[in-house]
Amino acid sequence: MSSVSCTNWLCFRDAHWEKKMQRISDEEYYHHLLKHLTGETHENEHCTADDRGLANTDPFGYEVQRVSREIDHSQDLATFERVFEAYRTGSLEDVIAEHDSFDEKYTKHIRRLLAMRSLRDRRADILRFCLKLAGFEYDFAFKWEANLVTKDDHPKTFEALEESPFRKVHPRSLPPWEMFDNGGPFAVDW
Repeated sequence: MSSVSCTNWLCFRDAHWEKKMQRISDEEYYHHLLKHLTGETHENEHCTADDRGLANTDPFGYEVQRVSREIDHSQDLATFERVFEAYRTGSLEDVIAEHDSFDEKYTKHIRRLLAMRSLRDRRADILRFCLKLAGFEYDFAFKWEANLVTKDDHPKTFEALEESPFRKVHPRSLPPWEMFDNGGPFAVDW
């Protein structure tokens, strides 16, 4: 692995912050995060460690961080960027075409990243595609985000989750505020 200065490209937390502050575009945000998939790292503790704090602030960035430690590194950053460009600006068919252009050793990792991104953005069509093919790990960040999706607020995403093999293995659990609220399974008389 090589290390580069953060002045050339941003690490996970910095990319999230710059995007949040609207100082970089979505395209730049993806560039900074996906560059980690090529095996390049920064000289900071948040780059290569399991930064669970990142899961709270930027679950997608956290997934990229985890995948960057698991994937066989490729020097072809453009391939990773194309699938997320299709995600941002194209249709489901465009995303599938980019997904299918990957070497098989990368597809489960790309689906994992697309699943988290589409879950965060409530893009039911892409989420359904990823969950149907599956083959990737559902970590705590994904499960937590999936449990935040409600039928009333995002019916298509809720349906995609409920009909998926993921939900058969990981039944919906209520967040603590619903578990203990009036009508929840452990209602507390406040």
